[in-house]
Amino acid sequence: MGEQADKIGKKLEGFGEKLFSGFGWNELARDQEIACARKTTHKKQTHGLDLLMNFNNPYLGCKQGIVIECKNRQMKSITQAELDKWLTELINAIECSQSAPELIGVKTDDMNMNTGLLLVHANDCFNKELFGKYLSNLKVPSRRNSINIFVAGNEDINRWNSLLDKIEKECSNEFQFIYPSIEGSNMEMGKYITINQLYSKYIFAQDVTMIKKCESGIEYPVPQMKKIMISFDEITTDCFKYMWSMFKTFQFQDAKEMVFMFYPRKKDDVEFVKENFIKTLYQINPPINSEIEKRIKIDFIDNRSLSPVDGGGR
Repeated sequence: MGEQADKIGKKLEGFGEKLFSGFGWNELARDQEIACARKTTHKKQTHGLDLLMNFNNPYLGCKQGIVIECKNRQMKSITQAELDKWLTELINAIECSQSAPELIGVKTDDMNMNTGLLLVHANDCFNKELFGKYLSNLKVPSRRNSINIFVAGNEDINRWNSLLDKIEKECSNEFQFIYPSIEGSNMEMGKYITINQLYSKYIFAQDVTMIKKCESGIEYPVPQMKKIMISFDEITTDCFKYMWSMFKTFQFQDAKEMVFMFYPRKKDDVEFVKENFIKTLYQINPPINSEIEKRIKIDFIDNRSLSPVDGGGR
């Protein structure tokens, strides 16, 4: 059983690396063992880091390091006690990784090392409600220096996989995520996505589409920029209004093509968007006009828990 569990763990680590490298993260170390620098409080001799990665964070102005711990279990083995233990172990590992001599040459001077991601995958039948209850009751140990921990279950993992599949299959090599100007920061673009964006309800991006033009009987391709807003929020008319107001706030409505991309969670979501999105934008103040409507495109990210029809698949 131990050998089989080890194989499953390796597979999940590889999955994590593949997923996050697809989002522009850099793998720095895998299966790395470091000495525990706080043996008395941590009660360990060493810590094992499943994955150590980093990515550019334009809002921090530096590389953000992230320790990823991967757990692949049957749902019955994912308990409150286990999650509490995994959380504490991850925080302890991050504390020791900040000054670990084993990571000299791996970390850079401009790399922030106070973030962790606990990937918890139920390999049989995921219980969303029970997992959510565990998360709300997590016992987070206090620390003198703050450490940011993100926890992802099956739903998060599936959503991220679906987003990555959409980008890889349908977007061009020019695809980039957009980091709008916030509190005086400059707007930035890049092929990377931060951990905060992965958990965000809304993500901005842009892509280039080649359209055909004809002059004197000769067809030629012309690049056309399109702005994209991805929504993982609950699909409602209020969501539609907010998305349009955000689009205008960052002045993306001047794009030749405006793509509003949704992630359906219920079987009626796709039809609801198709029937009500444009209609809602005509009812706001000021309303859109027919010229703007022509530049709007509605798209969907497949939700694997729904049927292809319900999820907007073609």
